Amino acid sequence: MEIPVGRRSTDDAPINALVALVSISAFGGIIVDGYILGVIGGAIGPATAELGLSPLGQGLIASSALIGIFISGLLFGRIADRFGRKRVFFWNLVGFTVVSLLQLFVAGTWDLVALRLLLGLLIGVEYAVGTSLLAEFAPRKHRTTLLGAIALFWFVGFVGAFFVAHFWPEEHWRWLLASSAVPAVITLLIRFGVPESPRWLASQGRREEAQAIVERRYGPEYVVPPAVTAVANSTLLQFFRENDWRRILYSGLFWFCQVGPLFAIFTFLVPVLAGLGLEGGFATDLLMNGLQLAGAVFGLWLLWLLSRRTFVISTFAAMFVLLVVLGLWTDMPPWLAVVIFGVFAFVITGSNNIQYVYPPEMFDTRFRSTGVGFAAAFSRVGAAGATYLLPLSLEAWGSAATLLIAAVFPLIGLVASVKWAPETKYRVLDA
Repeated sequence: MEIPVGRRSTDDAPINALVALVSISAFGGIIVDGYILGVIGGAIGPATAELGLSPLGQGLIASSALIGIFISGLLFGRIADRFGRKRVFFWNLVGFTVVSLLQLFVAGTWDLVALRLLLGLLIGVEYAVGTSLLAEFAPRKHRTTLLGAIALFWFVGFVGAFFVAHFWPEEHWRWLLASSAVPAVITLLIRFGVPESPRWLASQGRREEAQAIVERRYGPEYVVPPAVTAVANSTLLQFFRENDWRRILYSGLFWFCQVGPLFAIFTFLVPVLAGLGLEGGFATDLLMNGLQLAGAVFGLWLLWLLSRRTFVISTFAAMFVLLVVLGLWTDMPPWLAVVIFGVFAFVITGSNNIQYVYPPEMFDTRFRSTGVGFAAAFSRVGAAGATYLLPLSLEAWGSAATLLIAAVFPLIGLVASVKWAPETKYRVLDA
């Protein structure tokens, strides 16, 4: 289908009020995600003291949300491709609010594990649906910036949880966990104004509905992107049959290799730093969190500057080298350890910006949420496994050996990226 004379595709539209609304809605959801995953780091200490958690229990609680992301990424991405983005996008925030508040009633290890698992299920929905929805509304020239900024706002939530936890009374750790209901409610109110994705409607053969939304929210001179073609409802089997297996595998594998060491090391940052001979405390934590935010801004700039392949290959190579140096050079001066670990924190944070850009660009509209959900689910296998095993590894072998084990993640990511990473920058979605 061609664009009628005198009309323009929404792919080439400027950022308008609707794109801004969808962006803020997606950013708000990802702030909630980062906050939920970050706040457990401040609550795990007092929860351990009160509930008598073992290292195994700590790892299970820290990783349970990540396990939930794995399950829901596989399930709800498919639901959003089948039944639409808007409903899932809205009701997910209702779930965040309710489950966050239920953490006030935690009485034992398994209560907390179950609720964190439910929160992980909801976070997986956000990854699969929120990024897909924003990708489908974002104009092509601004897609890198808008989707790349999701990672920056994730770290705003993650680092925000650190500051809240630092000033929160330890004896009220349940209220600390439940505080994620506040940003969830704010984001929920914003999402009332988000319409269904015109791209998704067009992919379901509902082009008149899609065009009505476009003309109302963009103007009569705009049309639904012509590359979106209506097909019968796709199945999960079609997803695997009609997409190259290497692209499906890589969409989750690169994410897997980025978040494995990130979640494990920063969830248990204090013992990791102690093993390197570095003092913890607020000043050190503040420095590391500041580096993460700076890294997220730097990563957004790199996304704009570099091709997708160059981005993943260079950042994986840098992370691998830094972890190997930290693991092998066990008697380096403390100041140098701070510098090298700080550079690692900066790089690994920056590398995360591509996680919300790359998978939505790899799949057509009828498979997009399924593909992003699969990628997010795959990634959380690495994150959950590494987070679960890291306290056991620290106890058994110490920080140096643990960091060398963590270096396997970027090494695998580097090899996979050289072989399989596609180039999707500025590609027209559904082309």
